[in-house]
Amino acid sequence: MAKDFNNDERRKVKRLICKYCANYFNGTCCLLDDGDNCPCIQLISNHLMCNYFKKAVLPLDAVLERALLGYTSKEVCALCKKPILITGNKKKYCKECAKLRLQIQKAEYQRKHRKKVEK
Repeated sequence: MAKDFNNDERRKVKRLICKYCANYFNGTCCLLDDGDNCPCIQLISNHLMCNYFKKAVLPLDAVLERALLGYTSKEVCALCKKPILITGNKKKYCKECAKLRLQIQKAEYQRKHRKKVEK
């Protein structure tokens, strides 16, 4: 059973859709368009219905995603302290920090490798 939005969540969802949804155009959904204007389902409903919104747009706001999808984990990124969704038992970083951390690890590995080769 889908959780209904409160007023604050509804406002945030509308803002995300209008700003970031690739299928949204002037209040209509291009994905559902079959010749006549079909209103965006997510804008007129009071709970999550659109799979595209869930997978592509909602992850842009981790706090809202956690609230709407019912995640109870209160984990934060080890570097930037932003809230993150834990999808496995090893996740410690948000997407941006994970990329940065990987670059740092590769650089450290290369330094160690160069030292071994020089000896």
